[in-house]
Amino acid sequence: MFRKNCYKCHRPSFSSSESREWLCPTCGSDLTNQRIFDAMAFEKMNRTFGLYKFGEGKRNR
Repeated sequence: MFRKNCYKCHRPSFSSSESREWLCPTCGSDLTNQRIFDAMAFEKMNRTFGLYKFGEGKRNR
């Protein structure tokens, strides 16, 4: 679960997907380029997200 904070209405927004367009459910502002946080720990996430085609992804080692 991911969290972003709206810079306009200052309300939190939660999502299970970090790679799609992200709009604030309260005021409708575009939060796509805002910093992303781990919703449970409220820590900034320092990960690079990539889009994979269905069936692709990290392989088991």
